[in-house]
Amino acid sequence: MPHRLEIALKPELVDAEGEGIRRKAGDYFGITVTRVRTVQILTIDAALSADQLAAVQTEIFTNPVTQTSSYDPLPVPFDWSIWVGYRPGVRDNPGSTAVEAIEDLLKIRFAREEAVFTSKRYCLEAQGLSFAAMERIAGELLANDIIQQWRIIP
Repeated sequence: MPHRLEIALKPELVDAEGEGIRRKAGDYFGITVTRVRTVQILTIDAALSADQLAAVQTEIFTNPVTQTSSYDPLPVPFDWSIWVGYRPGVRDNPGSTAVEAIEDLLKIRFAREEAVFTSKRYCLEAQGLSFAAMERIAGELLANDIIQQWRIIP
């Protein structure tokens, strides 16, 4: 059963990646976005126990000083959310590295059919924008259409 770990900067910290996206949307396309927060997502498709998942979360993937994380969706406010992940068949190098880190920490080996998939969720606060504006941001700022896919959630 897959487990989805979401990781984000603490709300009081500046999200530099999100701020860059916000500025580019305005500078490149004239699209006014109030705020962008990024959420890293690890989908762990492996038979791990609750204790193992907790160790993976706290000992590898979450910096307790600057980040918050959860296996439940993080409550990041948004008017639009854009999810970006690798297309099927494209090698997910960060996911492969995550597998190695988990195996090293837990002293296990993933089965052939087990894996970790990485993706990102962009939470945009932007009143009154159209789906077409979000498509433009997703397709021209956030994703490379050759290797990535995206979903837009209002």
